[in-house]
Amino acid sequence: MLQKHRFWRFVELGIDPYITEYSFEVRESLAKIREKYAYLKSGEETQDRHSVAGRILGIRRHGKITFMVLDDGTAQIQLVFRYDVIGETLWNVVELLNVGDIIGVIGRPMKTLRGELSLLVENFKVLAITWRDYPEKWHGLADAEKRYRLRYLDLMLNKKVREAMVAMYRIEKAFRDFLDSKGFIEIHTPKLQPVYGGALARPFITKIHALNRDVYLSIAPETYLKRSIIANFFKVYEIAVCFRNEDIDAQHYPEFIQIEIYQAFADWNGMMKLVEEMVSHAIKTVYGDYKIDVERNNEKLVLDFTPPWKRVPLEEAIEFFGHVKVKGKSYEELIDIAKELDIKVQDPRKGKLLEKIFEKVAQPKIQQPTFITLFPRDVSPLARPFRENPEYAERFEIYIGGLEVGNGYSELNNPILQFYFFSKEEELRVKSREKFGEVEHHPMDKDYVRALEYGMPPTAGVGIGIYRLVMILHGLDSIKDAIPYTIVEQDEFETVAEQHPDILEYYTARLGLK
Repeated sequence: MLQKHRFWRFVELGIDPYITEYSFEVRESLAKIREKYAYLKSGEETQDRHSVAGRILGIRRHGKITFMVLDDGTAQIQLVFRYDVIGETLWNVVELLNVGDIIGVIGRPMKTLRGELSLLVENFKVLAITWRDYPEKWHGLADAEKRYRLRYLDLMLNKKVREAMVAMYRIEKAFRDFLDSKGFIEIHTPKLQPVYGGALARPFITKIHALNRDVYLSIAPETYLKRSIIANFFKVYEIAVCFRNEDIDAQHYPEFIQIEIYQAFADWNGMMKLVEEMVSHAIKTVYGDYKIDVERNNEKLVLDFTPPWKRVPLEEAIEFFGHVKVKGKSYEELIDIAKELDIKVQDPRKGKLLEKIFEKVAQPKIQQPTFITLFPRDVSPLARPFRENPEYAERFEIYIGGLEVGNGYSELNNPILQFYFFSKEEELRVKSREKFGEVEHHPMDKDYVRALEYGMPPTAGVGIGIYRLVMILHGLDSIKDAIPYTIVEQDEFETVAEQHPDILEYYTARLGLK
């Protein structure tokens, strides 16, 4: 026999917030109250009255006085309930309240004898109740899957994750403000595309039933933003949702947010300068300084975003950070180096070998914001060849805290070469299928080539992964902690309606539901 739910005790007191309470007038945030009344001295009370609302996150009962912690999303404050102030009727309700309940309060700011800024409650309303018990110790929960499954509790109770989430949206706003001030406009590109492109990645495939055709979820907004450049929108960007049907691990997730930026009449040097300015501006705006303290895996690091950032060519980075000689090496020699380093590469491109060697021996050692430049052209099908040596591309990647957070280049605006590079990508896919299996490639996009044939000015572009950037800035162990909600395996459980059919019957009868 299941224990009678406390809900019935509220009903006995004439309280059912789901029937009677439709709103509550909130006149002040807790953050503003804390700021306004910080001057109060211990034991001092005011006659000011404030109307606030939020969730109860802590309760301490001491006879005829009860202390609660109220959280309204902006801050927390202590509530003081005194029997002699609120009277017997409301006191009976106080005794029913649990952690997780949501209440609206009218109270007076005061500071307790122990110096705790509080609200002395004079009246309150129960606005919603929790039907489930809250965990006593959420922090350090070993079952990460449970944290992600009950993500709403994680975002509520895990301070580190919550702060990262708030910072992410402030960073996005700082990016937008910075770019808008420089004349950029944001253009929303399609997320359902006839040809996927803009990156080397496996796409998700779906179907538009109205057209009876398969389409791809966008892996990047790149080719559509560059179409916008061709349309004479010469400074464009998008904070875009992207989908890549690839591995899920600490650094990768198949659905993610990135900002992509394209500027006409600029090259990769101009774009690197823009990135330095934009990211540094956002860091200072959100965190108050170019230098921020980060703690990850019990190690402390000061990240310095003061421009300019270091610029190191890919092969030099491998030799400097990894102490591995790769300059001038043939594909076969690089294969031998990869084997010695226990790197498995199922790809016929020399550039892919260099990338994998770099990831193994150099990348983890690059902690401060750094541009790695001059990637091989064979892994950069949308970038312009390096003007001094066409074996390379005018391409850079951004590394912070040992992770790649961005990729940019001088954009290829020659439609003849773009068709040629797309054709070589198709050849690569066909030739590699038997020996290596399916390799990441950029499919032929003739419509994009046709757009280039109408003329695209010299242009530079970049894409920056926002989830991964926030993960680094807040010392998070997994990119999942920077993502509001992720896919999880559903567990088996009973809802309260299933556990307590008497409550379900009560509501159907009260509301006349059939």
